[in-house]
Amino acid sequence: GPLGQEIDGLSRTDYMYFVGSGEFGPSLDAELPGTKAGGILKVTEEMGDGAGDDLVGQAAEMTILVKDVKARVLPEADDDLAKTASEFDTLAELRDDLHTRLQESKEREAKGELRDRALQALMDSVEVDLPDTLIDDETEHRVTHAKQRAEQNGLTIEQVLEAEGWDEARLREDSRDHAIRAIKSDLVLEGVARAADIQVDADELGKEIGVLAQAYDRDPKELATQLDRSGQIVTLAGDIIRGKALDLLVEKADVTEEARSPEATETTEGTDDVTEDTEDTEEETHDE
Repeated sequence: GPLGQEIDGLSRTDYMYFVGSGEFGPSLDAELPGTKAGGILKVTEEMGDGAGDDLVGQAAEMTILVKDVKARVLPEADDDLAKTASEFDTLAELRDDLHTRLQESKEREAKGELRDRALQALMDSVEVDLPDTLIDDETEHRVTHAKQRAEQNGLTIEQVLEAEGWDEARLREDSRDHAIRAIKSDLVLEGVARAADIQVDADELGKEIGVLAQAYDRDPKELATQLDRSGQIVTLAGDIIRGKALDLLVEKADVTEEARSPEATETTEGTDDVTEDTEDTEEETHDE
């Protein structure tokens, strides 16, 4: 450390270290491989953010005593692993399930991106004059919500912003940008809904209330009554209508597949294989 002094808080005793983690910088990972138990290493590394503002960027010398070396060995990918780690009896069934889940995940991601792009394309093509008071109210609502989220996590909004390198002015600017997009998207989708005469019926409302009730562990009938009394049932109906309008927008969208670079192209052959090779990762216990 500076002037040859030990740096409080950065030393470790009987510490399990995973080679390749980069936790203490690249120099240690470069020197550790091949070191036996009892070996002593000395490396110099530039200190990062965890060292404190007055030490960041300064060079520190680390002395490491390797007390033990262990290897992590992955289990064999076979039917026994499938039975132990899943509800399936064979590795083939586990592979098929993983493949199906991966495909479904990719499809959901692609549909979400398509919905976002279709909505953005329509918003870009439409001029909407938004009242400043409406934008200001929505911005303030978002700022207040951010403060409440911070408090729920036992923090102040200042602490959260400081961790992100923001200040309240940046928060308000970001909140205003999101407010404008949210208001404009709602108005655009409501316009699509009116033009297409999109409606919502009781069955659709009931189904959505059922989903919400399950998510919040509530009785559906009790939740429906509460939403009706508070007037939020109208808000829910509006959300459903806008969702149906976005579905219609995507259905009518002119979708063109973008060219993909050779590096981004995935081969389908063997993509559902689970590797059966074991990978050794050395773990070093050391003092710093």
